Amino acid sequence: MQDLKGLILQKIKDYKTIICLRHISPDGDAYGSAFGLAQFIKDNFPNKRVLVDGATNDFLAFLATPDLVQVEDYQDALVIVTDTANIERIDSKYWQQAKEIIKIDHHPNVTPFGDIQWIDETKIAVSEMIAELVLTSKLTVTPEAARLIFTGIVTDSNRFMYSKTCQNTFMLAGQLVATGFDLQSIYQNLYEESWVNVRFKNYLLSQVVIYNKEISYVKITDEMLKEHKMSYETVKPWVNIMSNIKEFKIWMWAIENKAEGYINLSIRSNTYIVNKVAEKYCGGGHQLASGAKIYQWEDLEQVLKDLSFVIKNNIKYMGG
Repeated sequence: MQDLKGLILQKIKDYKTIICLRHISPDGDAYGSAFGLAQFIKDNFPNKRVLVDGATNDFLAFLATPDLVQVEDYQDALVIVTDTANIERIDSKYWQQAKEIIKIDHHPNVTPFGDIQWIDETKIAVSEMIAELVLTSKLTVTPEAARLIFTGIVTDSNRFMYSKTCQNTFMLAGQLVATGFDLQSIYQNLYEESWVNVRFKNYLLSQVVIYNKEISYVKITDEMLKEHKMSYETVKPWVNIMSNIKEFKIWMWAIENKAEGYINLSIRSNTYIVNKVAEKYCGGGHQLASGAKIYQWEDLEQVLKDLSFVIKNNIKYMGG
């Protein structure tokens, strides 16, 4: 593994232009890993051209803002794709134009891609892998790079609550915090809420539908978002308002993305493996946390039947 990290660092040293990518509809780990790695490269190699491509996420704007990257920027560039299991989820039209591609991910390697692949499913976050890469590199890790990477770890681990959080996670997080960034501001930006958002969350909880007494879901249409003056980007991450309700073995957020022409499904469980179902619907992810897409509301019933099959057949996560 050390040789692989060394190889990635050498590739970074070899290229004049490096573009960091992550998945569409980015979460904290996607932003933290891509922007954190980009910041680390900028800090240590100021003469290199380092870009981060992809759509913005208003909720994560306190972290960083993507660059305006053109197709010509990819010529002779090294592309590093983090936190992205499937080619379809890479947030770039031009990534295949790069001279060389590195994939760094902690999802199951369902769709191998890239010239170099560093996959570690044991990690709670790709940002934990990036933390290992930079902290063992003997290069400088600035407070800004550490802030970005730490945010990726803390979001994907749900504040160090999920099962893959381990001693190494805390050790790396501690080393990042030791650089001196403002820890409180991260938590404030992530978890402080407006009264408008809290009221809409309560409304959505009132819309929960229970399927077969053990699966809960909320159907969020574009009309609902417009009526309450809410955006898709704001509401999509709220799936876990249904977490830790003991009657719900699987819970799902079904939210319409009118601009892109699909319905995004965020599927979660504390016990049952849901990623195989997600893979049937243009998605994938972790065993207990996955995303998928459908293109008409009528297809939601079949997704629910597939999830019910998982519970009926006791297809459970065994840890690790």
